Amino acid sequence: MTADEALIAVLDGLDSVGVPYMIVGSLASNFHGIPRSTRDADLVVDLGPGQLERLAGVLPPALKLNQQSAFETVTGTTRYLVELAGSPFVCELFLCSDDAHDRERFSRRLRVRLAERTAWVSSAEDAIVTKLRWAGHVNRAKDRDDIRNILAVRGLDLDWHYLRRWSDIHGTTPLLDEIRASLQGFA
Repeated sequence: MTADEALIAVLDGLDSVGVPYMIVGSLASNFHGIPRSTRDADLVVDLGPGQLERLAGVLPPALKLNQQSAFETVTGTTRYLVELAGSPFVCELFLCSDDAHDRERFSRRLRVRLAERTAWVSSAEDAIVTKLRWAGHVNRAKDRDDIRNILAVRGLDLDWHYLRRWSDIHGTTPLLDEIRASLQGFA
């Protein structure tokens, strides 16, 4: 099973047990910006009672859902891993939190054509807002690159009022301005 097939199997599994989800992280950035390689797929999920166990039961044998949760420190959310046997690829399932932006971005998710199927993905603006939060906490170059790439591809089509509101709330407006200014002819 390839990483793409694993992702499709996880999305199919989520759909089959009725778990609302959205693709976030590098895959959302790839959709809205300039694609880069990645060894994981990040999804935000809104799990109901018993849905985690049902999901584990519908996944193909090559995928193992680790039902032992972990706490993700940057976002302050609970995370579960779906591992692909014999591969470094993992699918990370982050529980949708009560954080105001987490709830709003989930309500704004888009139904798109991705990975040869219809899937839910975060909006370009919400991918940027989330990447700004990550870049501000752990200063990862790939988050800055993802933001720059989304701005380069979608910049004029973005809802700048929305971006400014959340970057002001999160204290990441200077970083947004810095990255925006780094794009020639865009500032």
